[in-house]
Amino acid sequence: MLRYQNYIFDLYGTLIDIWTDEDKKQLWENLALFYSHYGVDYKPAELKRAYRRMVKEEENLMKRDGIIDYPEINLETVFLRLLKEAPKGHPTARLVRDEKEWVAAVANIFRIESYKKIKVYKNAEKVLKTLKERNCGVYLLSNAQRVFTVPELERLGLARYFDKIYISSDMGIKKPDPKFMKSLLSAEGLDKDKCIMVGNDLDSDMAMAKKLQMPAVLVNTFKYSKTELWKKDNQYPVITDLKELL
Repeated sequence: MLRYQNYIFDLYGTLIDIWTDEDKKQLWENLALFYSHYGVDYKPAELKRAYRRMVKEEENLMKRDGIIDYPEINLETVFLRLLKEAPKGHPTARLVRDEKEWVAAVANIFRIESYKKIKVYKNAEKVLKTLKERNCGVYLLSNAQRVFTVPELERLGLARYFDKIYISSDMGIKKPDPKFMKSLLSAEGLDKDKCIMVGNDLDSDMAMAKKLQMPAVLVNTFKYSKTELWKKDNQYPVITDLKELL
């Protein structure tokens, strides 16, 4: 594998192996209970429906402009709307003194209850550590929600290896929109030809790199077959273990 000055990593499916289930009954039961402590009354199924409706509304608002091809909403807005726009409530409730802290607490409950698996891929930390020791730039470019991702990066011990973290919920755009990568390259003053995108998704990571004509490598955690790779016209090297980057 050729060496590059800068390595730009995807996160989920590339460095972190994660499986979440947002249909879990316990998730919506516990989230409804949490909201009830702040004066609003949802049955679990009602809360789930309201959440999904508001997600769709927020997405439609962003798409209405027609400027961004792949918009990314910020779920913190949805969690706060669920509190403020609840159709039913009761008088005895806790006071929300700091909305940002409160939303973070809701998001933590939501994310933790959705977990079925979360762990760092074998050799991921070793690769990041080695790249830093070689004085390479190491960046994260992730389709994700900051309120979920930053605590996970810190808890799993990966946050310290990145020079800068770029998350789609902050930017309002996501891969494969090339503007997401361009924002990173511009902010960091990087030459795309001296960078390599490391990701696991043909339709986002590799598609974006292809649009920008920049180097990339596919970490095949999705286990794409040779036929699938051919049908997607993959032009990039394929690896099965992150250590092959070194």
